[in-house]
Amino acid sequence: MGAGRSVAPKGVLTYSSLNAGVSLIIWAACAIVSMMAALNHAELGTTFPRSGAQYYFLKRSLGPFIAFFSLWISLFSTLAGTTARGFLLAGYIMQPFYPGCFVPEMPKKCLALAILWCLGILNDRGVKEMTWFQTVSTVVKMTVLCFISLTGIVLLVRGRKENLARFEKAFDSEVSDASQIAEAFLQGLYAYYGWGVLVRIAGKVIIFKL
Repeated sequence: MGAGRSVAPKGVLTYSSLNAGVSLIIWAACAIVSMMAALNHAELGTTFPRSGAQYYFLKRSLGPFIAFFSLWISLFSTLAGTTARGFLLAGYIMQPFYPGCFVPEMPKKCLALAILWCLGILNDRGVKEMTWFQTVSTVVKMTVLCFISLTGIVLLVRGRKENLARFEKAFDSEVSDASQIAEAFLQGLYAYYGWGVLVRIAGKVIIFKL
């Protein structure tokens, strides 16, 4: 659902003590780490094309004991993460109907449950329907991100002094301590999460060799 890119920016900026320069460095570092992890997973997935490849990687490298516990942790964390993303999406949908105040918990929970049920039913109907939904939702998310990025670029190009001053004094504010920087880094990694999902079906992917 793309919850990370909606929540993480606030968390990164907050734990960076509103230091724009440190926040940008954290985003860049998270992007590099995520890209390296994605490339490593892609190489492992093509080298060992197994279904549930992450379990296979851990079992082959660290042994069955660690792989077993990782599997159980993933079982509960995946369910909790899906529930949290549905709850977050429901909050964003209902927030315009409650301007200036918090959204009531019960309607938010009901809408989140309805979203999860709809996604489950759509997923059960077949691959084509789910592929269509994923394509449409990805286009919508990319459109919103491009709109936000272009808006920021336009404001910078227009040369407003207050916008340029923020970049000139990006590192002048207080710098967070190590624990807060680590928390901000985790917040940034959450926004880039998803690079390890593809290898879960590596055993079902047909690789064509020239």
